[in-house]
Amino acid sequence: MPQRPNDLRPWESREALFGSELRHYREVAGFSCLQLSQKIPYAKSTISAVERAESGCDRKMAVEADRALDARDALTRLWDGLFKGVGAVPTWFTDWFKREPDAMHIRSYQPLAVDGVLQTPAYATALLDGNEGAADTRMVRQKILTRSEPEPPNLLCVIDESVLYRDIGGRGVMRDQLGHLVALSSHRVRIQIVPCVQHGGLSGPFVIGTFAGGNEVAYRDGVLRGETTVDREDIIRLGEIFALIQAHAYPLGQSIELIKRVAAEKWS
Repeated sequence: MPQRPNDLRPWESREALFGSELRHYREVAGFSCLQLSQKIPYAKSTISAVERAESGCDRKMAVEADRALDARDALTRLWDGLFKGVGAVPTWFTDWFKREPDAMHIRSYQPLAVDGVLQTPAYATALLDGNEGAADTRMVRQKILTRSEPEPPNLLCVIDESVLYRDIGGRGVMRDQLGHLVALSSHRVRIQIVPCVQHGGLSGPFVIGTFAGGNEVAYRDGVLRGETTVDREDIIRLGEIFALIQAHAYPLGQSIELIKRVAAEKWS
């Protein structure tokens, strides 16, 4: 049964507001969804889904639509007002932060550090240069893995082998972090290690979330900031890259044994 407006969660209401404004400015400009898709790097289906509030919109899409529709930054300002940072969450991470709890399946590739939802408090604090507020936010994110309702997501995380050897916080922090990975490993939290070889994921970390109805959203990390995207072509390409990376990874059991061995030999 479709949800009534009063049943919508806050972020869903914001999505609906943004979608209606995007449609308004598109129609004022006299563009169809197809015509707009030819002027910005997003597919017609993506634009239509955003306007119907069936899919989210990243900030880049708002910026691109402003330019193409001559909306004088109205859509960008609206996006910032609706989806600005929450607490210790950077503005550019807010979109993924709000969506992550609703994901049913998450595929994560991490070549530089342990995924945030798998980090210990000490590892997170060291990685964030002592920013306890940001570290606490990561601990809040991790509740999706242990909640009883709704059902926790299935997480498949592929981590580069070099992460196991990278000193973040010292010997004790690393030993506890690797032990934490072993303890978390289950039928819902699957961790694979990919050896230090050339593969398709050398350009940086990313996460792909699959939601009810099969909708997918991806988050890509960058040097200065990250970016959430709902662009179908981008997500398809990231899925192909993830599959290529996973093809090089050790099997699940072998990966956990490697984590145990590194913890004992390197960090004990």
